[in-house]
Amino acid sequence: MLLIFLSWIYIFFTAKNFGILFTKIFNIKTCNCFVVIALGLLFYTITTSFFAFFIRINIEYYLLVLCLNLLLAYRFKNIIIDYLSSTFKTFKSLNIQHKILYLFLFTILLAQSSTKPYLIDNETYYIQTIKWINEFGYVKGLANVHMFLGQNSSWHTLQAGFNFPFFSNFHNDINGFLFVVFSIFAVEKLSNNSENIQDFSLGLILLFSLFLMQFVNAPSPDLIIFLITPYIFYLFIVNYKNISKNDFKIFLSLVLFLCFVKVTMVVLSTLILILFLNNYNTLKSQLWQYLFFSITVLVLFISKNAIVSGYLLYPITQIDLVDFDWKVPKELLNFYKLGTYLEGMSNMDVSQLGFLEKVKVWLTLPKLDGLFNKAFILLLIVFPWAVYKNKDKSSLFIIFILAIIQLVLLWFTSPQYRFFFVFVSFLGIQVFLRFSAIRKAGLYLVYLSVILSAIPVFITIDLNAFTNNNFAMELNTFKLKNIIIPEANTKTETKYTMHNIDGFEFYSPNEDVFFWATGDGNLPCVNKKQIDYIRYYYNYVPQMRTDNLKDGFKSIAIEKTIKN
Repeated sequence: MLLIFLSWIYIFFTAKNFGILFTKIFNIKTCNCFVVIALGLLFYTITTSFFAFFIRINIEYYLLVLCLNLLLAYRFKNIIIDYLSSTFKTFKSLNIQHKILYLFLFTILLAQSSTKPYLIDNETYYIQTIKWINEFGYVKGLANVHMFLGQNSSWHTLQAGFNFPFFSNFHNDINGFLFVVFSIFAVEKLSNNSENIQDFSLGLILLFSLFLMQFVNAPSPDLIIFLITPYIFYLFIVNYKNISKNDFKIFLSLVLFLCFVKVTMVVLSTLILILFLNNYNTLKSQLWQYLFFSITVLVLFISKNAIVSGYLLYPITQIDLVDFDWKVPKELLNFYKLGTYLEGMSNMDVSQLGFLEKVKVWLTLPKLDGLFNKAFILLLIVFPWAVYKNKDKSSLFIIFILAIIQLVLLWFTSPQYRFFFVFVSFLGIQVFLRFSAIRKAGLYLVYLSVILSAIPVFITIDLNAFTNNNFAMELNTFKLKNIIIPEANTKTETKYTMHNIDGFEFYSPNEDVFFWATGDGNLPCVNKKQIDYIRYYYNYVPQMRTDNLKDGFKSIAIEKTIKN
């Protein structure tokens, strides 16, 4: 806990410095502390992503950032002091119940961040993505080694800029930090007694603390989506008819941040266009500034994709405008996309089923999958009736339409509940507010949720009632030693063995580890089961492009290798 707390302090001041610099560059004059931190994380992500094209994100980069931090701290010392003072005033303004609520949440977030990561994706590609960035930066054709590495979220680039790889392998702290910063903002919204019910709705995100807590101890891009998207919806609703240039810049920046982190959130870009058109006369004078920033983020995004996978919009193969020797073969991408789709169906083969039969399977999936799927459909049915008299019904219905669009898009790609959970939480809170006139009911439920979220942190719970994944049956609880030293960034306990298959040398976990798992193995690391499977069924094997790992990988057809 102690080491994580120290890393949070470092992240806080780095995000604060970069956030203030960002507001100066784009002439953003007023924003709260939470927004400054979010903008700082965005700017630091953009900066780190840029450098990752050319250098590894390791000790030399950290030293550069340290020097820049010192310069920014000196240059903006008065502004930093003002923000710190404002943050302390916000906390002091809370009543005793809300102070206890926040401190309790802060403590369990710190404890949870010290435990072993729970999410299975951490063991398949989070660790390895970050490790590659730390040791080499962006690597050409990395997706040929393990197709999941082609996703290469900018959130992992951000974590690579904060995890001190030259010091330890246990700093996966960015999600816990973000939740802590969001929590003070949410608790303040719960306590301010604003007449605008949307202020209160932001605080009610803490109703889902038990669910969100499972994303804290791994650098999952999902958590920032769950926490920032409700604030984007909030800005859209309260500024729908009249938005200032200042608020639009914040709105645009946050939407671009989420799209940069996770491409599935591209539907939010529709809200940018709607706000701009609704407030055209106010915003048109700075159109070129908005376009410049948007294009900058887009260029970084597609350039990273092109380097890592050979495609501009991985894993979409329809937009195939460039031809690199490290491009992932389309047959392998089709295999990857099929697997991703089937994961949304709990890996059941539905290829021979009709549309309605697939819907029935999806709705009746066991445990959490089926529960959230049914909840989403129910909310889509109830929501229009629940808010039709709401004064914000126009903006609310636009978000409702986006929820439907998101569901349609996911239906053809990967209909997993975590990809639409943010709409479930938003629609659910709006419906709850429609039927719960007493705010105290919401507060009591928040207290209950936060208390319940502490239980799995300290008590071992069998998750058989919630998941069918044998690898995710048990949450890792907090131990006394974690007061000082956190757990490592992996829960995969296995030995690694070097293999050579058709000239490709790699480290693989032992046979007892599941198909996609890599854990924290030395680079390049991929499961031998995976290499053997693709070699047998698709006749491809990864190969280094040169003798240097930095130069990346390509997939070679076995037949061609034999002929040579």
